[in-house]
Amino acid sequence: MGKTDGTLSPASVHTLDMSGGQTFDIPGVRGRMERLQFPSGIVLYRLEYEALEDCCLDMQGGFDEPWVGSALHIQGQSELLCPNGEHHTLNPDAAMLMRIDQQGSRFQLYKGQLVRHVGASSTLRILRERFGNSLPGALQEFDTPFGNSCHIRTLTPSARLRQLASGLFSQHANGACRELKLEAIANLFLSELIEGLEDASFTDDALPMWEEQAYQELLDQVSRSLDSPLSIPTLADHVGLTESRVDQLFKLKNDQTLAEFIRNERMTLAQQLLETGEHPVKVVADKTGYAHVSNFSRAYRSRFGETPARTLRRATNG
Repeated sequence: MGKTDGTLSPASVHTLDMSGGQTFDIPGVRGRMERLQFPSGIVLYRLEYEALEDCCLDMQGGFDEPWVGSALHIQGQSELLCPNGEHHTLNPDAAMLMRIDQQGSRFQLYKGQLVRHVGASSTLRILRERFGNSLPGALQEFDTPFGNSCHIRTLTPSARLRQLASGLFSQHANGACRELKLEAIANLFLSELIEGLEDASFTDDALPMWEEQAYQELLDQVSRSLDSPLSIPTLADHVGLTESRVDQLFKLKNDQTLAEFIRNERMTLAQQLLETGEHPVKVVADKTGYAHVSNFSRAYRSRFGETPARTLRRATNG
């Protein structure tokens, strides 16, 4: 849900035009934005920047008709400040579907944050054509006349969505077919978010108290044991549930299976440890349950789009 408490601190404001890709080196921010518009009508945004001080980027939009966009930070955190006074946190655990017609939306950035951001957008006119002249239920709230619309829906990103986001920064999205690959991934990225919002509109009945307790016990066990092997069958047996029921609970609560949840928690901890600059990669691998550094490095790069060694170098050189 959006927040309107206005607690964000004042900061310098700089303008970034979303209608065209550019390298930007403005006071307080250093990085690059790429905007690619594909024949399918999908527009892809890829941003990578480092905040050198607390500041705001005033985002100038690129649409003049009803549209919808998706957004996810693969790495880092910022706040989206909307013209209507709401603000929303963007981080790797919060994906968004949004439409903000009015000029004046801003990203508040925090000193020391390196942010990798991906977004895919399309006009509703084009999406309607692709859905056979209608829109799925998840997009109905975005289908209003252009002018003053400000709609934002936040949901927990699925493992599939995170994988697609990382793919948009991957070295494999290069070469002779670069734009063809990026267009395909951008379409899948937007589709995954739309489907995620569709699924979120259907809720199960409240869980029995004992299953709620079992779920909380699993959360506690995972958080205490990220540095150890975690067996899904053993965890399920410990709380008296089948493996399939455990996965159902975690899909309901987190839109992830238990295995996906564990992997995400390990990667989150790994990034936190590396960004302190205090632990070598092998130690971080050990602390997050990986017996082999090579497996850890592959998992980390797949999750964040860079090797753990690069994250560590940035922390120690900063």
